[in-house]
Amino acid sequence: MAFIAADLHPGLESYFKETGLRTATAIQRRVIPEILNRKSLIVLSETGSGKTLSYALPIVSKLKQKEDQGSKNTQRGAPYALIVAPTRELATQIHGVFKGISHHLKLRVRDLTGGDTHAKMKSVASGSYEILIATPSRIKSAIQKKELSMSQLQYVIFDEADQLFDMGFKRDLDFMIEYFDMSLTQFGFITATLPVEVENYILEKFIDVDFTKVASDVSHAPQAKVETYNVRVTPEEKDPVVKMFLEKQAQGRGIIFTNQKNQAEDLFKYLSAKLPKLRMRLLHGDLEIKERESAIKAFVDKKAQVLIATDVAARGIDIQDLVWVLNYGLPKTGIYYLHRCGRIARGGRKGLVYNLVAHHDSKMIAQINDAIKNQSHLNLDVIPEEKLKSEKKVVKKVAVKKPATFRGASTEAPPKRNRGIRRR
Repeated sequence: MAFIAADLHPGLESYFKETGLRTATAIQRRVIPEILNRKSLIVLSETGSGKTLSYALPIVSKLKQKEDQGSKNTQRGAPYALIVAPTRELATQIHGVFKGISHHLKLRVRDLTGGDTHAKMKSVASGSYEILIATPSRIKSAIQKKELSMSQLQYVIFDEADQLFDMGFKRDLDFMIEYFDMSLTQFGFITATLPVEVENYILEKFIDVDFTKVASDVSHAPQAKVETYNVRVTPEEKDPVVKMFLEKQAQGRGIIFTNQKNQAEDLFKYLSAKLPKLRMRLLHGDLEIKERESAIKAFVDKKAQVLIATDVAARGIDIQDLVWVLNYGLPKTGIYYLHRCGRIARGGRKGLVYNLVAHHDSKMIAQINDAIKNQSHLNLDVIPEEKLKSEKKVVKKVAVKKPATFRGASTEAPPKRNRGIRRR
């Protein structure tokens, strides 16, 4: 099915030619007609499936048709469409998608996230535009300061909806919902996972909205795209094991996830000293906005092979060529484990997940394994629990050519790629 055949505005033809897009993805074929037909949706689809375009294209198309009929927006600070994203990084990415599309239809797009300059915030309050992409806390603040009006909203999309709840935005959502006109607004919740509590919240808070649930075909059929390797370590052994992994095991580009900002900083310093030629970038929430944007841009532009990051990078970064993810420590929730692993195996590609599992991770394993079993968009192996609490020493690690400085690691050269890593 060609995009142009989906009853989209003919002005989008130049966008499709410019981007080389010819055929809609499976989720786009399902979602685009529903939005064009004024349906409110809960969209469940795996990462890398084209979800952003699935709602961006029909919204831009409908707004342009509205403008063609003489309804150009002239009211300040009152958009027709609001896209809610959990992180600045995701909001920036979505803004880029909308700007690329709207450039061909001459619609106006703004974004509003934490750390924006006063001039930028003033332009959102004093200017007129059709589409706003923003984070929940900034939306709440702008409403309270009367910089943003919901009076003209026709479309509200919550992208990465499950993440909005994970990150503690529930109060912000409760606040902004009070300003929505449920009878006039079309809603969309876009997510890769749909925990029961999230679905219950949607149905409770939007009780008068008739939602249609759309799930991509692949979300119902687990895909054998991800291989999982679990490496038993003690906390003191993690840094040397990561070094060995990068020297002997890692192929292609990947992300190392840590649970804390200081862990990311310390690991970055350690690897910079031990592997000075390795092209790395660091990403966590305490960096200045310009530093974060620079790190992401360098990684997206393939100027770096490895990104060391906290969970600020677990969502919203869509990089098609990532091969592996290494969890320096298991995350604090099962959902975050899925989000991290979702950085790979995008668009049908294969991927590798490596977990450094220490004794203190045992309390998280059951929760992570439950999350793995209760989802269907990634075919992930569970993390083995046997003997984890009682085991006193590390089992196996990546083999190295030179003698290791800690016990448990082989001192022989690896005859093949995966020697020394336990797969489950």
